[in-house]
Amino acid sequence: MDFARKAKWTFFVVTTLFSLVQPLSANHTSINDTAIEMIHVGLILDAQSWVGKIVDSCISMAISDFYSQNCHYQTKLVVHTRDFGGDPLLLLSQALVLLENFKLDAIIVAENSAGVKILAELGSRVKIPIISLFAAGLSLSSFEYPHLIQIGEDESSRDKAVAAIVEAFSWRSAILIYEDNDSARPILSSVTGFRLDQHVALLTSSTDEEIVEQLMKLRSLQMTVYVVHMSPILASRLFLNAKQLGMMTQGYAWITTDMITNFMNSMDPSVFESMQGVVGFKPHIPASKELRRFAIRWRSKNLNENKNLEEMEMNVYGIWSYDMVWAVATAAERVMTRHPHILHQETRLNMNFTTIRSSESGLVFMDEILQSRFKGISGGFQLTNGRLIPKELQIVNVFKGERIIGYWNPGNGITSLMKQENHNETNLTSSSKLESVIWPGGTMNIPKGCSLHGKRLRIGVPANNGFREIISVTRDPRTNETTVTGYCVDVFKEAVQSLGYEVHYDFIPFEDANGQMAGTYNDLILQVYYKNYDAVMGDTTILASRFPYVDFLMPLSGDLWITTAAFFILTGLVIWFIERPINEEFQGSLCEQIGMIFWYSFSTLVFANKEKLLSHLSKFVVIIWVFVVLIITSSYTATLASMLTVQQVELNLKQDYVGYHCGFLLSRAVSNLNFKNPRLKPYKSAEEYADALGRGSNNGGVSAIVDEIPYLKVFLAKYPSDYTISKSNTTTGGFGFVRLL
Repeated sequence: MDFARKAKWTFFVVTTLFSLVQPLSANHTSINDTAIEMIHVGLILDAQSWVGKIVDSCISMAISDFYSQNCHYQTKLVVHTRDFGGDPLLLLSQALVLLENFKLDAIIVAENSAGVKILAELGSRVKIPIISLFAAGLSLSSFEYPHLIQIGEDESSRDKAVAAIVEAFSWRSAILIYEDNDSARPILSSVTGFRLDQHVALLTSSTDEEIVEQLMKLRSLQMTVYVVHMSPILASRLFLNAKQLGMMTQGYAWITTDMITNFMNSMDPSVFESMQGVVGFKPHIPASKELRRFAIRWRSKNLNENKNLEEMEMNVYGIWSYDMVWAVATAAERVMTRHPHILHQETRLNMNFTTIRSSESGLVFMDEILQSRFKGISGGFQLTNGRLIPKELQIVNVFKGERIIGYWNPGNGITSLMKQENHNETNLTSSSKLESVIWPGGTMNIPKGCSLHGKRLRIGVPANNGFREIISVTRDPRTNETTVTGYCVDVFKEAVQSLGYEVHYDFIPFEDANGQMAGTYNDLILQVYYKNYDAVMGDTTILASRFPYVDFLMPLSGDLWITTAAFFILTGLVIWFIERPINEEFQGSLCEQIGMIFWYSFSTLVFANKEKLLSHLSKFVVIIWVFVVLIITSSYTATLASMLTVQQVELNLKQDYVGYHCGFLLSRAVSNLNFKNPRLKPYKSAEEYADALGRGSNNGGVSAIVDEIPYLKVFLAKYPSDYTISKSNTTTGGFGFVRLL
């Protein structure tokens, strides 16, 4: 009985306690639920794109990291994600669906098309922040769209950075290739700092055939510097086709804006391979321990979820997304702390037969976001006029990866990688501040920016002339590759290098099957006349007999003589016109006046004019003209003497033998030098010269060598103590490179 009474009493006590505890427990849950205010944020992205996956995962990590460090906060972000599949037309519909189902406090959109502008309009209607992660198009005014926040480089900085590169490499102009949409089109009107020779607009819907057609038109032009500003998808097709057309080779320069370079890591390997040699810009994110730890955690977290991320690196938009979520979460907590009553208020609007809901805290929420200041993983986070703008850009060179070759910022322009250690860069040119650039084709030679397109020039060269220092042709027996070296080659390459445009050429030896010269030098030069070669490079002598067929570089030209004579007459006419009204010496009959005009002008050539000038203006004209005459006479006296004066050279012994080089035009030299009864022997090399001179005429050799100065200088360089040049006489115009008239 006692046991039964005790059992009943115990049951009563337990039941009473349970009934007391249960309301307490329910009350605690209710307190917790009401204490944490949920801040609903919409996220619209392309879930199938690599960048979309990066942004989604970074936002998820940002929320987790933020509230693990701030577990006492009274607010919490709740993200509602919608996939628009990369179709800008679905952007607005997805935003309306979110607004219909949730009381949104903000919308984050990962899209850089015209859809951002539509959402900016929507944000102004519903009065909530619209955060655009890819603000690569036209900067929308914060005054016109007060609820819009943009992330990314603005047009002004982008254009100045591109202009700095064009100027750094001394290119006169460039060609712009851009995507014809609202995101990329604004660059056409904002380009400053360099001249656009031409611009080409491509559509996202352009076929490969249409892209190839445009590239072929560009290839036919002389300009070889291209600035590319378009979406990564269209850029991928552009560079693949450019490589197939041979436009990613030596002589070309390609500059990409951040619109492309920011997504380089997400491109297909074949596209990345086709972009070797490209120079581009991307925002500079300062290295830090926090960023490195985050990147490691991000890779570790997402490797199992997405195997494709294994070979990819963190994208700048993922980093900015992370920091932006921290800014939004911090702003939400400040709104809750300072204006708690606003978060509970709700606005309903009827749009397109749909009732949408939004929070009335939009303006306050927006102000709090704009005032955010903190050190994030991207560096110092601060919005300026509703925009997060990178303080500095990296200049990267694509070659087997991305190489940072320098930096650019609005204040200092181009700066070097060692900018923090090197404070004395004021005397350096912009290009010298950059690391060496590997251009398309794998060359480090800076493209000229202009090129002679079409076939490669065929340059004929003489084979085996015996003086290897002048010109030498060798062939590798294993690879059958021909190598041409020597003094003439060095001069030719320097001349080509000094041109303002690219010249592509191949050296073609003028030789037979045995590797010997396939004829005389006249035969070689005639190959240009017959159009078998585009030019001849070598020890070819300038002779008047060759001018009917080919052209050389001459110091005296017909145009120069005509121009000089015209100025002589013009000067006399001007002096006569000034002096005739006041000077009797310039008056008289018509014949006397015409004679005075010619006499006075040509008499200044030898300073024989005796007429007294009365006008100060005519005296000034004569002073200038006499100075010009002095320059003309002093500059060309030596040239005329060297080319037109022939001196007689006689050998003391009439029976001596004379040696000459096989390639030398001996008949011309003999007639000009007036040798008496010459007995001639041909030789091929400096060693044969030395042997013949050492034996002398009586022992089967020669007593003298007649040859052109370059050959004799090579000979004397080898045998300086035994021989000397007795007389130097100009009988030809020297060496010259040959081209068709």
